[in-house]
Amino acid sequence: MISLEEEKFYAQWEKERNQPNYKRRSFLRGLSFCLSLGVLVMLISAIGWYERANMIANSRGNEIWIIIAILIISVGFAWLYQQFTSEMNEQRFQELKNIKNKK
Repeated sequence: MISLEEEKFYAQWEKERNQPNYKRRSFLRGLSFCLSLGVLVMLISAIGWYERANMIANSRGNEIWIIIAILIISVGFAWLYQQFTSEMNEQRFQELKNIKNKK
């Protein structure tokens, strides 16, 4: 038996599944999560919580390169999260479609 929520999802995803896989909401959700982790890393580095890592970072790196690396990693993980959510929605759609076809 398909619930009302599943029926709404089925109708909505049936319209959206033929469009390109770029979904702004899931991309921004993944980007915000990764950027918040990057800010946390920068904050821990600025506080000096781990002295040895702080000494190595100050002797080898430049803050600009660290920020660029965090941005690149964040965009990459946001794209992966977007693809993951799209695949999960497609799998859920296929399962609901199979349930409907059995009836």
